[in-house]
Amino acid sequence: MTDRPDLQGFLEDTLALLDPIMPADSLDGASDEALEGLLAQCQRQVTRIQATARQPLRLIHHFACTGGTLMSRALASQPNTMLLSEVDPFSTNRRISPGFAPSDLIHLARQNRTPPGQDTITEMFLQQLDVLHRATQGEGRHLVIRDHTHSHFCEFADPGDRPLMRDIVSGRFETRALLTVRHPLDSYASLRHNGWARGLTDTLEGYARCYLRFLDAYRGLEIFHYERFAQHPDLECRRMTECLALEFEPRWQDFLPAIHLTGDSGRKSASIVQRPRRPLTEALRSQFEAAMPDCYRELCDRLGYDPDPAGSVLPMT
Repeated sequence: MTDRPDLQGFLEDTLALLDPIMPADSLDGASDEALEGLLAQCQRQVTRIQATARQPLRLIHHFACTGGTLMSRALASQPNTMLLSEVDPFSTNRRISPGFAPSDLIHLARQNRTPPGQDTITEMFLQQLDVLHRATQGEGRHLVIRDHTHSHFCEFADPGDRPLMRDIVSGRFETRALLTVRHPLDSYASLRHNGWARGLTDTLEGYARCYLRFLDAYRGLEIFHYERFAQHPDLECRRMTECLALEFEPRWQDFLPAIHLTGDSGRKSASIVQRPRRPLTEALRSQFEAAMPDCYRELCDRLGYDPDPAGSVLPMT
């Protein structure tokens, strides 16, 4: 059985954890208070947190191979933050054990001979998300959803056939969102290197066309460039937390090695640095021989990059 001094210490530690979320009553002289007084302070703090306005749901959107996993890990390293990686209730992409997903009710239902319709899947997703969102808020934590945008725009011939993640959740939650990008030539080269450039993204032109649809769908969101993040990680990470209204931990890079997310397909390193461009393959160079793809040039212009393969990887704006 826990003795009184240990329990008192536990309660004081609990109040210290709650304090950044909702300032606690002064603990001056707490050691002289009755144990019931400390417990009452904890209960008051929990009540205050639960009574506050509902926290927004945070969203981060990006394509595959754009440095988004690293930038999402940076967000997940911030205080009181839970980040769910690669979320998409309508994705048909299952890379491992396609039929075995005992905790995924949506996936199991879709394997049925008569699968549920889009409205049912949407409601199932929102109900689960609502439970988690309420629980994290009650614990004083912030929920961030990393949208698996690649599933939507690179695997559906007509992305308009299904709703955007933002549209799915905005009817039930207040949202804050941002968008991250990388030079399209580098992200496409990585996509090909990983064997994921197929179907709609089999060519650089097709990839750029999908990317432009994505930018049009999320027009108006603040854009963060991976290259700037690699050059100035603390500055850009602070800007991202401000955009999403998250607390910022100046020592977040110390915690980064402990954060593991799905989708971490890039070149591994213990430090955050801007790496040189991968050498272009013969197949990719051949796509520039006749003429630079129009959609690719337009995409680079939209994002502020030099489209020339021999040019800088850094954003110009």
